[in-house]
Amino acid sequence: MPVRLRRPSVRRPGGPSVPGALIALATAAVLAASGCSGTEANGTGSCRPAVTQGSLPSWARKGFPRDVSQRHIIGDKGEIAAILFGYPYHAPAAEGRENKILWVAKDTEGAADAGPDDRLTIKARLTGTNEVVTRSVTGGPGPSLVDLPKPGCWKFSLSWAGHSDHLDLEYLAG
Repeated sequence: MPVRLRRPSVRRPGGPSVPGALIALATAAVLAASGCSGTEANGTGSCRPAVTQGSLPSWARKGFPRDVSQRHIIGDKGEIAAILFGYPYHAPAAEGRENKILWVAKDTEGAADAGPDDRLTIKARLTGTNEVVTRSVTGGPGPSLVDLPKPGCWKFSLSWAGHSDHLDLEYLAG
């Protein structure tokens, strides 16, 4: 009969073995690095808002000095920038604060021809739920107040003038 060797484990009284603790720690590190928070059931898990504090891309800088540091998110496809004012955002909006976003599209071709019927459509889905909220910005990408009904991670699907992009944005409890 073959002899099975077993790695000895060190166990603290009432605690997990060292190998078990290391596995749990490694699992937690992988989940944290992947953006998983383990709170998917309540709709707030797996939020990856790529908020950057720094210089805006040259195409999103119109009206801003070159060296200004501004909070912003670039869409997954790089087609739109969300310049964030008053971040972090709250649901409902915090008293005396607004959830203000300046949307800047990378491709502004045809923007001069934008009419009042042109819109930026925002379909926001609360992570971990089927709840979808639609908002629109008249005139296409530009200044907006984006208030959402509940806190959590919202996945924004954005569409305007034949373009589309996506980004995540987290709203804290009001």
